[in-house]
Amino acid sequence: MEDKKINKDIAYTDIPEGSTTDAYANLKEKLESVEQFPGIYNFKFIITGGLDKIEELRKVLPQDEFIEQPSKTGKYVSITVKKQMQNADEVISIYKQTATIKGIMVL
Repeated sequence: MEDKKINKDIAYTDIPEGSTTDAYANLKEKLESVEQFPGIYNFKFIITGGLDKIEELRKVLPQDEFIEQPSKTGKYVSITVKKQMQNADEVISIYKQTATIKGIMVL
């Protein structure tokens, strides 16, 4: 399957404030309208809480390649993980797991 630009029309800020159930339902709707599943999905994270947070992220995505890009100031690290996903529910499951890690921002 062709690797395409992902997340181009979905921003984490598109998820409305309020209950997480509504937020994830909204995200699922957006994913299903923009993405094609099964397919490669690009997860993007900003690590601001230190390198130990990268290890916590690796526990959620243990078999996946991390593309790390440190900021020029060294204050944060941008991480992209490309992962084959079968559907929007799988993507949301990863987001739910990473949401529990303090010091990681999801893009």
